Amino acid sequence: MIRVDLAFVPPGRRARNVVVFDVLRMTTTAAVLLDAGLEALTVVADPEAARREAAASSALLLGEREGVALPGFDGGNSPLEARELPLRGRRAVLCTTNGSFAVEAAEGCERLSLGAVVNAAAVAEALLAAEADELSLVCAGTKGAVSLDDVVGAACVLHELLDRGAELDASDACRLALGLLGGREGVPELLEGATHARFLRSIGFGDDVAFAGQRNVVDVVPTREAVSPARFVAWRPPAAARAPQA
Repeated sequence: MIRVDLAFVPPGRRARNVVVFDVLRMTTTAAVLLDAGLEALTVVADPEAARREAAASSALLLGEREGVALPGFDGGNSPLEARELPLRGRRAVLCTTNGSFAVEAAEGCERLSLGAVVNAAAVAEALLAAEADELSLVCAGTKGAVSLDDVVGAACVLHELLDRGAELDASDACRLALGLLGGREGVPELLEGATHARFLRSIGFGDDVAFAGQRNVVDVVPTREAVSPARFVAWRPPAAARAPQA
């Protein structure tokens, strides 16, 4: 039995296992970066601290404020643009408006992962492999407000756990998220209707929104290996793991 709670905004309930969701776009971008061969990803909330961290480790410097790449950074927070960067064997630092703060708020947990729609199945596999008995799903939100895209991402992971036969002692917040999502259909449409999705489209990142709504197209879970600052590496499900049959 996994006792699981969902926080619509950080910091969330203290639990040994925490998954942070910033579906549009930080956790989606992080999964893509590590899937594309990045060696490690450090997440830092403060831009100046991010600059210092990247300089000290000769890492790529990525990040945004208000959706746009920060001045002097090597790139922004677009999962699609991330694929075009020279990533294999490199390290990177990522600093974003909402997701980075949620990661720092979860510092005290034992195991921290980054979840999204694109890697929901892999996140479920990682939690089952870790034999998690308590779990907090933490939505990054948008400037302290609930963000629909993050709730959808958390619901996708809950569905994947249930599909794999996990017994969940789910909080009311989890049940609300599951009720919102319904079944397997409708994820792209839900994301398209989110306030933050509309904002991203208005500044030219509509393709990022469409990509972030694709379920289980990335087989990587960014998993924390160092705490302060948080550094993530790729966890992949064992080759024998299979998605459950519909």
